[in-house]
Amino acid sequence: MNIALELSSITIKNLRSIRHETFPLNQFTPLIGYNNAGKTNILKAIHWLLSRFSLDISYFNDPNEPIEVEGFFRGITPEVLQRIDEDDAEALYPFLSKDSSMQVKRVQRMPGEVPARIEFLILQKDTHKETKSHHERKGRWIKLPPAAEAAFSKIFPQPIRLWDFDGENFVSKLLVEIFKPLERRFESELNSVLKIFSEQLAAGSETRAEELNTFDKKINEKLEPLFPNMNIHLDIPMPTLITFLKEANLLVRDEEDGFERDIHNMGAGAKRAIQMALVRYLAEVKKHHHNHYNSRRLFLIDSPELFLHPQAVELVRVALKKLSEQGYQIIFATHSAQMVTSEDVKTALLIRKNKERGTFMRKRMEDAVHQVLEDAPSQVQMLFSLSNSNELLFADYVLLTEGKTEWRILPTLFERLTGLSFALIKCALVRQGGVSNTRKSMKVLRAMDMPVRAIVDLDYAFNNAANDGFLDRKDPDIEFCKDIFKTLAFQEKIRLVNGVPVSRHSRMSASEAYAFMARQPEVAHALQNIHAKLRDRGIWVWTRGAIEEHLGLQGKNEKVWSDFIQRIHAGNLEKILPDYQGIRELCKWIIEGSERR
Repeated sequence: MNIALELSSITIKNLRSIRHETFPLNQFTPLIGYNNAGKTNILKAIHWLLSRFSLDISYFNDPNEPIEVEGFFRGITPEVLQRIDEDDAEALYPFLSKDSSMQVKRVQRMPGEVPARIEFLILQKDTHKETKSHHERKGRWIKLPPAAEAAFSKIFPQPIRLWDFDGENFVSKLLVEIFKPLERRFESELNSVLKIFSEQLAAGSETRAEELNTFDKKINEKLEPLFPNMNIHLDIPMPTLITFLKEANLLVRDEEDGFERDIHNMGAGAKRAIQMALVRYLAEVKKHHHNHYNSRRLFLIDSPELFLHPQAVELVRVALKKLSEQGYQIIFATHSAQMVTSEDVKTALLIRKNKERGTFMRKRMEDAVHQVLEDAPSQVQMLFSLSNSNELLFADYVLLTEGKTEWRILPTLFERLTGLSFALIKCALVRQGGVSNTRKSMKVLRAMDMPVRAIVDLDYAFNNAANDGFLDRKDPDIEFCKDIFKTLAFQEKIRLVNGVPVSRHSRMSASEAYAFMARQPEVAHALQNIHAKLRDRGIWVWTRGAIEEHLGLQGKNEKVWSDFIQRIHAGNLEKILPDYQGIRELCKWIIEGSERR
C-alpha cells in the first residue's frame, strides 16, 4: 500500500491562543471556525516548523514558557529517498522509523531568540514500540544534524503561504512552481549561457572580471589593520531561472483607464483575484506534468474565498482540490460553506476558542462516527447523512429535525417570534436521513463535543424512543396511549401492529392516526408526560402528532410552506398559529440549548 508523503499531524504548544493542542491533517484540510478562533495561528505554526526564523513576544501565549511545534511526517519511503541526492538520502536515512515516518519538533525557548539557537529536534523512538500509533510511541528528543535537517527540508520545503495579503512572497513562489517545467526544458541551454558570465564572476576563475579582483584586493587591505590574519573574497553564485523568477513581477493593466500598475499597488480584492488565478493556473499546469512526489510542498492559505463571488469561490475550491491530488498538501482556513463539500466535511477541522482551553479542535466527524458506531455500513450511512449537512461545521449547536417542514418553516418562524436567527445563536438546523438515526446522530455530535437537540414527530416516542434508551420499554404513559389506540382501532378501522398504527391496510395513514389519537381529551396528560420526559433528554416531540398540526398546515409541499411564510410575515401570530403557546415554548427551548453549549 502506498503511504502518502505528508504532514499528518501537528502539535502546537504555547503559540498565541494555542496552549497545547494536536491537529490531524490530510492532503486537503479545511480549518473552520469563527473570526479570532485561532485558525491562522495553526497555519503560522506549520510555516514556522518548516522554516527557521525567530518569533517575537507576540507569538508567546506565556513568555516564560517555550514555544514548541511538533510535526508527524509520514511517507518518507525508500522510493522517495531514491529520488533525492544520494548524500541527502544517507544523511536522513538513520533517523527514519521503520514505518517511513519522522517526528520532528522546533523549539524556541524565549522571545526574540536568534535563529541559530532555535532547536530542531527529532524523536528517536524505541524500536520495540514501533507497532503503536505515533501518538503513543516513546523515545527521546535529540538534535537533528544539519545535514539531515537540510535533507529533510528538501523533501518538505518551506510552505507556500498566503495570509495578511503577503502577496509578494506568494506570487513569486507560485511563479517558481508554475515554471518548473520550463526550468527542466531549458536547463542545459540556460546553464551554458550563464556559465560564460559565471566564469567572469566566480572567485578563483582565470577569466574573472578585473574589477572583482581589484575589489577583493582593496577590501582586504582595508581589513588588515582592523582584523589581522583574515582574508575575504566576493562570491557571486551562478544565477538560475529560479533566481530570475524570484525577482519577476506581475504588471496589471486596467482596460478602462489604460494605466499599468504593479500588483503590489493593487487593491485587496484585485490582488486576491490575481493570486487565486495563479492557483488555478498552477492546477492546470500540474495536470499535464508528471509529479514524482519526491517532495511535498504545503499550501497554507487563509480565507481563499475572500473578496470572490460565489462562482469564483467554487473555481478556487476545485483548483485547490486538484492541487492536493497533484503533489501538494493544501491546508486552509475558511468561513465559507462553499469551500467544503460533503466529501471533505468528515475530515474538516472545527476550530473553536474559549477562555478555559484557548484554541482547540472539536473531534472530526469521521473520528466521532468511528468511535460511536462499530459496524462499517452504519458508519458509511451516518457519514453520508451528516456530511450532507455541512452547515453544522459552522455552528456551535445543532438542532436535528425529522421532516422537511421544520427545515423550511422553523428558521422564519423562530426569527419572527424571537427577533433572533439560528445564525445569531450559532445553531445549525440539520435534517436527518431518517428518525431512526436520532440516537446515532446525537451520539456522534456529542462525541464531537457539539451540543445537540432533536425535534421529532409523535410516532418516534412509540417506535424508537425505548430502543434508543430515552424511554422505558414499559413506559406507563406510552402504554396508556396504546390502550386508547386499541379503542380507536376498533371504532375507526385503524390497523395496529405491536399496538401502534401503520399505514398499510388502514383507513387512515399512521401520521393521521397519531394526530387523531392526540386530539382525544383523555390522552392530554399522558402526552404531556411523554413530552416532558423526552424534553429532559434533549428531544422535543410534537404532542399533536407532527408540526403541521401545531401550525395548522394542510399539506407538505412548497406552495403550502411559501404561503404560510408569507402569512406569518404579515399577520398576527397568535391568531395564525393553532398552538401559539407551544411554539413559543419550543423557541425558548431552542435558545436554552444554545446557552448551555
